[in-house]
Amino acid sequence: MQRNPFHRFIFLLATGIILTSCHREYFEFDKISDEFEIEPEMAAPLVYGSMSMKDIVERFDSTGYVGEFDDGLIYLAYSDTLVEAMADTLVDVPDHISTEIYLDPEIDDPIFIGSDIGDTVHFYKSDILKFNMEGGDRVDSILVKGGTIIAEVYSSFRHMGFMIISSDQIHDPQGNPLFLKVDISDLSGDFRDSTILDSDHYHIETTAMGDSNVITIDYDLGLINSGNPINPGEVCDVKTSLIKMDFYGAYGYISSRELITLTDSLGIPIFADNPELTTLKLRDPRITIHTASSLGIPFEIELDSVTATAEDGSTETLEFYTGHPFVIPGPALENIGETVYGEININRETSNFPDLINLAPSDIYFNVAGRTHEESGQDNHFLLDTSRFMLEAEFLLPLDLRITGFALTDTMLFEMEEGVDTSMVRNAEITMTTINQLPIELKAQVLLLDSNYIVIDSVFEEQLPLLGASEVDEDGKLKVYADGSDGARMETHTVKFPAEKLGKLEQVSFMQVRAQLVTSQAGEPFVKIYSDYTLDFEISLFANFRINSNEL
Repeated sequence: MQRNPFHRFIFLLATGIILTSCHREYFEFDKISDEFEIEPEMAAPLVYGSMSMKDIVERFDSTGYVGEFDDGLIYLAYSDTLVEAMADTLVDVPDHISTEIYLDPEIDDPIFIGSDIGDTVHFYKSDILKFNMEGGDRVDSILVKGGTIIAEVYSSFRHMGFMIISSDQIHDPQGNPLFLKVDISDLSGDFRDSTILDSDHYHIETTAMGDSNVITIDYDLGLINSGNPINPGEVCDVKTSLIKMDFYGAYGYISSRELITLTDSLGIPIFADNPELTTLKLRDPRITIHTASSLGIPFEIELDSVTATAEDGSTETLEFYTGHPFVIPGPALENIGETVYGEININRETSNFPDLINLAPSDIYFNVAGRTHEESGQDNHFLLDTSRFMLEAEFLLPLDLRITGFALTDTMLFEMEEGVDTSMVRNAEITMTTINQLPIELKAQVLLLDSNYIVIDSVFEEQLPLLGASEVDEDGKLKVYADGSDGARMETHTVKFPAEKLGKLEQVSFMQVRAQLVTSQAGEPFVKIYSDYTLDFEISLFANFRINSNEL
């Protein structure tokens, strides 16, 4: 008959208890060690996931320089102002003009001699105020901003009367022509008066006279016969001035000449901040110069002596193939007050700009000359006090590039956390698997340095290609095969950390990372980097521990 296993277990257990009870003196429990040692193993995935190039850009683009075209090609873009000028700095409109006349009727003036005491006798005279402009410029009309009209009257006649100053070419804000009457109020022969008018919003119109544009001022001296004679040397002196004038609007013509001259430089942040990027070559870098003008003057810009200098001292000068000097659009007379925008495109089609940018310069130096565009045929120009002219350069660097040996070294402080006992780890292994659609290969090495920056050990046995570059087609895009698969590169690397290497961590004060980037096919072809390219990765850990109870 088969015995029940449960009965067998009970039998063994009972036998053990009996033996322990009956022969206790044969067991020396105080000599049994309480030390024990175990060797557990651990295997676990640490990190896994997928990042697109767009994710990477958004994570690291703190500058806001990065964007993408409609097809997903990534670019770097940043802007800087080349020129900004207001109308009053470009053209000088006279802000102070004056004229002085003398009315000195002869002692035998028949009209005055034939007049009776109390009669008013008029003496008339006209004079001009000249607007003297530079070269062939002219001013047809001005809406005055600020300024004053000053009439200074002196009379040595021993007669009372008045002086009327008028002009049909000067109108007040209500449209009334200038009419200024100064009463000559005493008979002393030493009458003096100064009258000041605020000329803000006055409108002045000029007429052409020879090479100048002028304003005619009319003077009417009325003398009330007091019975005193008019002696030789007696005179009425009138000085009329328009001073401190600015303009809300000025209309006329500006002849062809230079209005802007500027020598300056533009910084290139990508190279200024990363001088090691000398091996980066861009296929299609571009500058778009955005223009904004509310000047009613046809304008053209010439960029001269645009030069870049490489780190080794070699230089390149920008050459334009077409469209230079650049004509800047502006508003016509019927569009006063509007701002007209335009673009100037500097790229590989219009210039040798790629040659300049591929020197990896930190700055580009340039001269700018701006002048009126005489070939426009427009001879009615205008300026407003709000008129301005601006050129803004936008650098656009599509990531259509190649890199041959971009190297980067960075040293970081390393401190072991207190209480970490590396002796408990017999060995550890970290395995990294990547599937890379980016056409970029990354090699890396991490060196362990002591406090004197002396190399103690390295993390990798050699500089590893942690990321293998994807395959690209003849256009520099990720290669796609007939079966629908692509040229993404898969890499698996295992880094071993034996106990002796882990033990050295306590001596480490610094870690030095040495990285090297190169684009597909050793940087020979240009490659394009799109926002939908992905990097899939998985990092796992395997560790073997030795744990001794006395060391806990």
